[in-house]
Amino acid sequence: MNDKIKSMQDDLAFLRTLAEGRGEGGIGVAGGALYGSAGLIYGLECLGHYAQAAGVLRMSVAGNLALAWVPTLIFLVLMTVVIVVDRKRPTHGVANRAVNAAFQGAGIANLTLVVIFAAAATRNHDFRYWLFHPAVVFVLQGAVWYVIFMLRKKLWTALVSIGWIGAGLAMGLLIDRPDLFLLVATLGLFALMMVPGFWMMRQALRQSAVTAAA
Repeated sequence: MNDKIKSMQDDLAFLRTLAEGRGEGGIGVAGGALYGSAGLIYGLECLGHYAQAAGVLRMSVAGNLALAWVPTLIFLVLMTVVIVVDRKRPTHGVANRAVNAAFQGAGIANLTLVVIFAAAATRNHDFRYWLFHPAVVFVLQGAVWYVIFMLRKKLWTALVSIGWIGAGLAMGLLIDRPDLFLLVATLGLFALMMVPGFWMMRQALRQSAVTAAA
């Protein structure tokens, strides 16, 4: 009997930890802000490249270098700030930890893919190999958001997942059309990264306010 009671208590404790992880995202205020900022920063970069591909914008060599490197430098600074701010903050709830782990795993995979596609492009002297990298990254993001959907059961997270996968597929099929490739990437980053990121940040701020008032 005591063993059964202990088992029921363990089950209730597990369910309570799941309930603590309820929410719209699970990556916190700083994580949501970083995700949204990444969508904004890289979306603007892709928009600049699209404007050039469409013949609307002309930039010097120095301007192109700045467009290619400044967004990444800004993002690295923001990421460093988030790591420093969040490293001592515990992540509550099993679902929240799973969401964080999914994003971290995708980040590790992304870094590995950079090496793989860059090496292939250099070895074969064909820049199109490198263009497959962002397409694959989009699909990976879709997989991450599918995990979030399975944990949260929120319709909007399923739509974000479908959007990432669809955009990645479109980009893979548009390798020979740089203008359309960049247009899809631009819209995808704004709609699928910037908007959900800032939405999760807003929801995390609301949850923090409710917790503080309780």
